[in-house]
Amino acid sequence: MYVPALRSRYNETLQTLQAYQAAVNEAAIVSITDLKGVIIYVNEKFTEVSKYTAEELIGNTHRIINSSYHSEKFFRQMWQTIKKGKHWRGEIKNKAKDGTYYWVDTVITPLLDQKGRIFQYLSVRNLITAQKENEEKLISIQNEITKREQQLKDAQEVAKTGSWYFNTQDNILEWSAETYHIFEIPVGTNINYELFLQRVHPADRNKVDKEWRSALKNGVYEIEHRIITPSGEKWVSEKARFEFNKSKIAEAAIGTVQDITERKKIEVSIRESESLYKNIFNYSPFAIGIFEKKTSRLLEVNDTATELYGYSREEFLKLTAYDIRVEEEHSKLKTQLSGENYARDKSISTHIKKNGEIFKVEPSISEINYKGKIAYLITIKDVTEKIKLQDEINLAKRNRQKEIVEAQEKSRSEVGMELHDNINQLLAASGIYLKNVHAASERDKKLIDTGINIIAMANEEIRRLSASLVPPSLYNQSLAESIENFTHSFKETGITYSLNIKINEETMPEGLKINIYRIIQEQFNNIIKYAEATKVKIALIQSGNSLTLDISDNGKGFNLEEKSKGIGLTNIIYRAEAYNGKAYIKTGEGHGCKIKIEFMLSPFDKAL
Repeated sequence: MYVPALRSRYNETLQTLQAYQAAVNEAAIVSITDLKGVIIYVNEKFTEVSKYTAEELIGNTHRIINSSYHSEKFFRQMWQTIKKGKHWRGEIKNKAKDGTYYWVDTVITPLLDQKGRIFQYLSVRNLITAQKENEEKLISIQNEITKREQQLKDAQEVAKTGSWYFNTQDNILEWSAETYHIFEIPVGTNINYELFLQRVHPADRNKVDKEWRSALKNGVYEIEHRIITPSGEKWVSEKARFEFNKSKIAEAAIGTVQDITERKKIEVSIRESESLYKNIFNYSPFAIGIFEKKTSRLLEVNDTATELYGYSREEFLKLTAYDIRVEEEHSKLKTQLSGENYARDKSISTHIKKNGEIFKVEPSISEINYKGKIAYLITIKDVTEKIKLQDEINLAKRNRQKEIVEAQEKSRSEVGMELHDNINQLLAASGIYLKNVHAASERDKKLIDTGINIIAMANEEIRRLSASLVPPSLYNQSLAESIENFTHSFKETGITYSLNIKINEETMPEGLKINIYRIIQEQFNNIIKYAEATKVKIALIQSGNSLTLDISDNGKGFNLEEKSKGIGLTNIIYRAEAYNGKAYIKTGEGHGCKIKIEFMLSPFDKAL
């Protein structure tokens, strides 16, 4: 009974240890080094975080991830601790293979053998990058707060508020030292109400006197006014509390005076800035609007916006952002506004004017606080004409490419027909004449036969060359038949191929069909010459106004960056663009090659 119980306990312990190991490997970064610090084990978490493979790490020291953030003394003290057989714990900043940094909370434990001697070091680390970044941000914020607090303290010390006491019965004003400093009068100078009033700016003197006399009755004195000092004009803010006797006659007043000159200058600057902002906003050459994030309701628009969209300002402020977007884009707008991506949206969108006219806009969006509401400031650039011009340029480019391709086809056709109709006839005639020559000897007969064979071979080669030069339509074949005949001729190369053609040729212009045939011809020849492929797949599928050509092989592939400027690929891309197509090439050394071309068929293409 003892052995089974012991085995059961052993299995439970083993399972517990395995579970613990799995938990540690999942959550912690683990490594083991020898006594010299050479890494002999890393777990998957280590490779995941460091971006190094296990092979790159094992056999190296931890210097491979040294960020140079810590001093040599830091690591020297660490080694001194663990060499004594003690645990060491600290926070270390490391550098991953891709150059990014990460922080770990590290515990290094010396591993002892049966004799109590250290033979390895076990390091267990927890990733604390986010925590450290938050700490750094918190420290930065705290430093900024401390800095601002000191600035506020300095500002308060510079702009001190003075106090005063006025005895109405004796007409005596008692000022604090700071009040004398504000008025720039020597401390201790005897002051009464009349002397104070002399220091008030002449333009404000009547207003101040009127407020003071009114305050003697109602007890309310709170005013901002200017004063004249030796250094110039200042603004001050005064407040006072009055003491009345039983007869409701003011006997005394205690008050404060604050130098608000700088504040007034700032207020003037703000008013000027607001005026400037309003001018920039209203007279900007771009339409600008502000709408509330929560409700999408428009809060403000400039004059350019009212001119562009045709709404008055009052009409605009009854609309939402949805009202000026075409209905097809409402779903996209709703998704953007419900998330945090709207302010980052720089894509072209379609807007609608009051008269129903559709136009394209390029937005610039910023999230702002507008009159206490979270809102979006959006600057609209009308790019309708720009897009139209670009479309015209692209169309002209495609037409030019098409003209060049068609001219090439015409030239090739003429050369092919010339070879077929003239050169072949000359060679055939030469063969006939040779056959009618009577050999004088057996040797002459062999020479004549050899000549006839050479002429026959030349004739066949010219027929093949002529067939490759002349567009397939000239042979009264469909595109599908031409592709099948072309690929069939390459069976002798040992390449197996599959064709999948599903097209309606009646909807395809003749030039496009010839172009597709030439692309297949070009790529098939490339495959035979360079790819060393054994299998080729060709698919030509039409779906509505979309036509997709796929050509793939299982050959050796190539480095696309090195071959992207090759004549073959350039011709294929050029031919694709000539007929409103876009080519995608996927390849790599040892991974074959796949060319996918997507053509968009216009309803008017058949007539082209």
